[in-house]
Amino acid sequence: MRRDALYFPGLVPTKFSAVEGFLRTNDYARSRISVADEFLGYSLVDSYATAEVYDWEVYESGFMVLTLALADWALDHVEIDPVLCGGQSFGAIIAAVFSGVLSYEDGLALVRGSAAVEVDYFDGLAEPLGCLFFYRLNSRQVDELVAEFREVGRDVEVSIYLDDSVHAVSGPLADLDPLAERIRESGGHPFYTMNRSEHCASVRPLRDRLETEVYDQVRWRVPRWPMLSDVSGRLLSDPEEIKRDLLDGWVTPVHWSTVVDGMRTARADHAHIVGPRNMFSRITNNALPTDVITPKTVADRERAREVSPP
Repeated sequence: MRRDALYFPGLVPTKFSAVEGFLRTNDYARSRISVADEFLGYSLVDSYATAEVYDWEVYESGFMVLTLALADWALDHVEIDPVLCGGQSFGAIIAAVFSGVLSYEDGLALVRGSAAVEVDYFDGLAEPLGCLFFYRLNSRQVDELVAEFREVGRDVEVSIYLDDSVHAVSGPLADLDPLAERIRESGGHPFYTMNRSEHCASVRPLRDRLETEVYDQVRWRVPRWPMLSDVSGRLLSDPEEIKRDLLDGWVTPVHWSTVVDGMRTARADHAHIVGPRNMFSRITNNALPTDVITPKTVADRERAREVSPP
């Protein structure tokens, strides 16, 4: 019997045009959208079509709807027998909804409430914070650059070790600009700066506000499948422990190796990565066989079914 890991990547900026067909025509997507529209009080697809990545409520809700619909489709059309469900960064929230830790409505409430608190927190800071994403440097080089900047008083922290090539560093925007230049000088390629920090100790006040103002206001349940922590790599089934783990993700750097090691410890022998892009598949594919479930996966499967003889 195959032992599958069902995994949801973090929020990756994706052009609406790349997912519009799936959102507007797929029955699984339309079912998820109908509930979201009623809960949010507006047309999520129409808002998502014009949203910027910094329109956090719309963008995160749209990403959640899209990803959950892909997972719904996969359970009906792909041979999957999950022994665990997990996600990286925002993907962990989606995993909590899909595994039943949060109801769909509570997941949408969590997104809406968290977005409001995050905007209030970051807008209220005296010094703007950000998170710089880049690739083509290995983890040792990244740690050395961060140490170099911290030695001269620049408060930067590594937020993400996605693999030994893709990383992210959080800190004041005034410190990230010169860091980006040093990254280029070292042979790296900065490609995206987000207007908030995440997965670092400096946002502890935000993590604590989210706990009391948002996470304590929704109901947490026992999951359908154990949740794989991207903080510790452990399998979690206690609702309160899962809640704390998701909160602690705000102040703990992401190490993709922690996730892969957790899958191995759980004796998963196949990974299914669910989301709009397939960039994460190359990482787990080095450790265990990996399939991706994207809008293209759905379109290809449906096209093949149309041309197959009866």
